[in-house]
Amino acid sequence: MHTRFKIANLRPAVAGAALCALLAGCSEKPPAAAPLASADTPLLSVPIQRNGAWVIEAQDASNKTHRLLLDTGASFDVFEAQGPLAATPLTQDAEAAFLRQGVLTHPGTDSGMTVNTLSNAHHTELGLRPALRAQNWTLPAGTLALKDKFGRIALTGDTPFDGIIGVESMSKLTWRADYVAGKLTAYADAAPAHDWQQCTFMTRDLRTRSPLIELGLANESNQFVLDTGFDADILLPQELFDNLEHAKQFAQVQTVFTTDITNQVIPRPEGLVAGFTIGQIAMPRLAVQGRGQDLRLGMGVLEKMDRFELDFRHYRFCFDLPSKPQDSTLTVVRSTLERQGDRYAIVTLAPDGRLAESGANMGDLIAQVDGTDVKALNLDQLSERLANPAPHEVTVQRGDRTLALKLR
Repeated sequence: MHTRFKIANLRPAVAGAALCALLAGCSEKPPAAAPLASADTPLLSVPIQRNGAWVIEAQDASNKTHRLLLDTGASFDVFEAQGPLAATPLTQDAEAAFLRQGVLTHPGTDSGMTVNTLSNAHHTELGLRPALRAQNWTLPAGTLALKDKFGRIALTGDTPFDGIIGVESMSKLTWRADYVAGKLTAYADAAPAHDWQQCTFMTRDLRTRSPLIELGLANESNQFVLDTGFDADILLPQELFDNLEHAKQFAQVQTVFTTDITNQVIPRPEGLVAGFTIGQIAMPRLAVQGRGQDLRLGMGVLEKMDRFELDFRHYRFCFDLPSKPQDSTLTVVRSTLERQGDRYAIVTLAPDGRLAESGANMGDLIAQVDGTDVKALNLDQLSERLANPAPHEVTVQRGDRTLALKLR
C-alpha cells in the first residue's frame, strides 16, 4: 500500500552539528537524552514480525509518545500535516542554510515541492523536523522534513502512525532485522559480528539516497531500491514488466490494486517469477508488480529471510535465508479493503477475484469471517483469512441488508 516520494529538487542532507547550528528549528528543546550505550549495545531494539511494517515509538520534546514508520524508500522524514506530530514551518533562515549546504537546489519556502505518485503529480510542503527520541536514538530538531496527508497508508496494522522516518535519518545507524528472534535492532556503529550466508555491496541512489542492491535474473543484474516501506516483493517500471511478460518469464499474470498517498486506487499487473538472485544466493519464487517509477525490492522479499542487516557505514547488505525459503503466491482476494469503524469496506474489486466470484460487491462492508467479528482482526489478519484456500463464510452488510457469502 505504501508509495514512495520521488524528490526532484532535493539533494542528500548533510546533517550534523554544524548544519543544526544554522537552523532556527534547532533552538527547540530536545527530548531528555538517554545514557550512552556501549559499542555493542543497540541504540534501539523493538519487536518485529514477518508481514509487518517497521513501526517504533518515539517521544517528542514534551515527552508525548508517537508511532513512526521506518521507511528506507522515503528520502526524508514525513509528518501528517494536521496530525499530532507536525513539522515546524520552513523559515527563510533555514531555507537559506539548506540552499548553502546543497540540501535544497532552489528556493521552496513559498511553493513547497511536487512529488510523483503512482496516480499523478502531488504537491507537498516543506518543513523542519521536531526533536524526537526513540529509546537511545536521538533525532535532533531542524532536519528537513515533508508535511503531507497520509491517507490510507497511515493504517499499519490498523493503528495510525504520526510520521515517517526516512533514509536520511535511518542511514546514520546500522540496522539488523532478525525474524527468528522477532527483533529489530539499530546500532550507532557496526553491529556485532556474524557469519551469514551472503553479503553484497550496497550503494546509495544519488537522487533519493535510498539504499540500492543488485538483483540478478537471466544473466542480467539491476540495482533495486531496498524499500522497507513497500510491503510487496518486487516493483518494476511497466516497460520492464512487459519485457518479462513477452519473454514468458511469468508463471501467472493478474491485476492487483493498491493505493497511493493521494488516496487514488491504482490497478497494477502482477506475476510470479523464479530465478532472482542476490549475490550468489537464489531467491524463492517472487511476486513482481508493474507500473513502478523505478526498480524496488520490498518487505515481501526481506521477510522471507531469517535475518538481514543494512550496514550504511560499510556499504553492505548481509542476509541469511532459511533452508527452505517460502515461495510467494499471487493474491486470490483481488480487492482493496479499508477499515470503517468495526467493518472493512470493499473499496475495489477485481471481477475475477475470489470475493467478486463469491458474490461480493464494491461498497459492501465485511462484518464477519466464519462467525468472527472483523473488528478483532487487523488488515493483515483479515487478508490472510480471505486468501486461505479453505472454504469460508463471509458476512457482509449491503445497505440495510446482511448477506452470508460462501467464498469459492
